[in-house]
Amino acid sequence: MKAKCLMAIVLSIPAGSAAAGTVDIVFLDSFAADCGNLIYAEPFVASNGSAWPAPWLAIGNIATADIQQGMARLRPQPNGYSLARMGAAIDNSSVEARFTLRFEDLATQGVGFYVRQNGGYLQQTATHGQGYAAFIEGNFRGTPGISLWSEIDGTEMQLAHAAAPSPVLATGSDYRVRLQVQQLNPTQTSLRAKLWLANDAEPAPWPVAFVDTSAVLQNITGGIAVDSWSSLTSPPIAAYTFVDDVELISLCTP
Repeated sequence: MKAKCLMAIVLSIPAGSAAAGTVDIVFLDSFAADCGNLIYAEPFVASNGSAWPAPWLAIGNIATADIQQGMARLRPQPNGYSLARMGAAIDNSSVEARFTLRFEDLATQGVGFYVRQNGGYLQQTATHGQGYAAFIEGNFRGTPGISLWSEIDGTEMQLAHAAAPSPVLATGSDYRVRLQVQQLNPTQTSLRAKLWLANDAEPAPWPVAFVDTSAVLQNITGGIAVDSWSSLTSPPIAAYTFVDDVELISLCTP
């Protein structure tokens, strides 16, 4: 007997506006073939100093990208926009991304995770960067927390932001993140994300959500990318960011 799958229908939310953090998906039984499948998983299990495993590749501004203590470590070169990006050609469209992160210097760092990513890096590659992301940031803007972002033609833009959960973010602690990006209809994509301490139970609410109508980001597939941001613009940048236990899970078409 064919196993059943859950098909998601998202409650109606006005396009281009933030959605209430408590809005959740309503599930109905379905046989959707692309629903709930594990697309990709990477635990970054390798010896210290190893490269990020295939298919991860450097996309832009990498000072260091390696494996340390069973986590993927990343650090940017200092410049006017100190952002390092690693990417992987793992096709996704309506998808949930789950991962663990850690900061070494919360005062200056942020970690981004992109889906529907096109392999570009800002406007510094022939193909300008594009995709949707969750960005977890420390104190450098005075607004520590989690945000939803888009990148279009190499320009990054914040769509919605939520403050860090209690207890607040801390250097050296592990956090879990869930990002959902789901095509609602031909012109709208629903985004939402949450953040919590890795050793705590996952919270039920989604504190940040948004419905985006940017035409170039609708009905597309792309890869994934991890960004390591530093607010420092001149040497040295000594601190690293870390990611681990990356999982991609397909979401159903509403």
